[in-house]
Amino acid sequence: MLPLSFIEHAATAQNISLRTGCMCNPGGAAALLGLCADMALLYPGVRMREFETHVGHELGVVRVSLGLASNFHDVYRVLRFAGALADEQARGEMWRAWEEARAQGVGAH
Repeated sequence: MLPLSFIEHAATAQNISLRTGCMCNPGGAAALLGLCADMALLYPGVRMREFETHVGHELGVVRVSLGLASNFHDVYRVLRFAGALADEQARGEMWRAWEEARAQGVGAH
């Protein structure tokens, strides 16, 4: 599992626009991530950061959407990006860039 803020940073660095979070369906995301029991512990006014602290990591999923203006090149770039995330060396380079940006306060989650 990779932090959503890392995925967002790495995608943005490659001019890929994607969406992260609960996709307007917190219950669905909780079920997908195996957090249904944890959801029962929520209370009125709880903030997402508090819940993430409780479970020990950022919460949500990644969604890539295609639109009318999308073309083969767009899809190919996203597939290459996903492949780079799966490659330990490429992911490590992206991770270091993300950590540097966070240390500088750029795009910190």
